[in-house]
Amino acid sequence: MQTQTPTRYRQPSGVRKIPASPLQILTRGIAVGFVATQALDIVSLFFYENMTDADRLQEDRARKGHQAYEVMATKIARGLGLKLSEEEIKYWGWKVHRSFGISGGIQYMAAREKFPAIGAGFGIPYGIGFFVAADEIMTTLTGAVPGPKSFSWKAHVRGAIAHIVYGVAMEMTARTFDKVAEYEAGEGWARAEDEGNPSLQ
Repeated sequence: MQTQTPTRYRQPSGVRKIPASPLQILTRGIAVGFVATQALDIVSLFFYENMTDADRLQEDRARKGHQAYEVMATKIARGLGLKLSEEEIKYWGWKVHRSFGISGGIQYMAAREKFPAIGAGFGIPYGIGFFVAADEIMTTLTGAVPGPKSFSWKAHVRGAIAHIVYGVAMEMTARTFDKVAEYEAGEGWARAEDEGNPSLQ
C-alpha cells in the first residue's frame, strides 16, 4: 500500500482571505496608505517636473500659487484662529496632504474587510473613483481649488494617472498582507495536521 507524504504549509481548501482584527485593519491601513501616497507623490512629481514652463505657469496662476492641500491647511488654521506664514502654509499643507493619503489607506482597508470587491481590477476602478470624488469634486466644493475648467486637460490626466497608481498601490499592498495572513494560517493548519498524524511523531 502506497503511503502518501503529508503536505506541509498547505493552504486549507476554500480559504481566500483571513479576517483581520480592528488593530490589524488600522496598522495595515496606515502601511497601505503610506505606500500608496508615496507612489502617488512620485508619479505626480514626475509629471509636474516634466511640464512645459507655460503649462506650469498657467496651472500655478489657476491655483493662485497654492496647492489644494495648502489651501486646506490655511482653512483649518483659520478655523482654529491661527494665521500661517507662507513657510508654515507649505509645511502644514504637506502634512495635510500626507495625512489625507494615509487615512485613505485606513478607510480602504476597513471598507475592503467588509466589501472585498472594492479591490477588483487591481484597484484601478477605486483609483479612478477616488480621483473623481476627491480631486475633482471635493476640492472644488471646499474651495481648495477653482473649478475643473480652470485647468488644462493635461492637469486632469496627470491627476487621474497619479490616483490610479494610488489605487493600484493600495490594492497590491493589501494583497501582500492577505498573502502573509494566508501563509501564516496555512502553517497553522499544517502544524495541526502534523500533530494528528502518527507518521510524523
